Amino acid sequence: MAVSSFGFSVNADSLWKKSSSSPYSPEKSFKVGDIITVLINEISSAQHKAGTKTDIKDDLGLKFTHSIDRLTPLIGTNNTAAGQWSNKYGGSGGTERSSNVTARVAALVTEVMDNGNMRIEGKHKVNVNDENQEIVISGIVRSKDISVNNTINSYQVANAEVAISGTGVVQEAESPGWLTRILNWLF
Repeated sequence: MAVSSFGFSVNADSLWKKSSSSPYSPEKSFKVGDIITVLINEISSAQHKAGTKTDIKDDLGLKFTHSIDRLTPLIGTNNTAAGQWSNKYGGSGGTERSSNVTARVAALVTEVMDNGNMRIEGKHKVNVNDENQEIVISGIVRSKDISVNNTINSYQVANAEVAISGTGVVQEAESPGWLTRILNWLF
């Protein structure tokens, strides 16, 4: 603040505010309530295989020989007893799952942190022919990762949570009935 020779104070103003981003940086300053478009392009694939094989075999043999003449008519002279027990088990199983999601979701800035990172949340609902689909995304982004088109890729969202759910006729047809669920639970 400067004091003029006439006795009143003069304040110098600037073209740039503290909250503004640098004119030399492509980073934009964001505030709570701003909208950022998240480009969701997620591909995941997982595979798990397991197998078990056991083979147990036990043999038991017994031979009884005697030279007692009185027992010969009853049991003979050479007696043999044999037993065999075997148990084999083989099992295998595996799971395989893959998914591919491509979408564009507008997300609101819900918090601007002290370091400039922002917490975002976005929800996108579509209803076509009594089929409802909802995509929800949330996470933390850096302002420098946001393009000049105001978009960011989903892989650049830290602590990203992407949830896709649907309800309707198709979803109901894919779900097992209550009787099938009970039988699966019992067996």
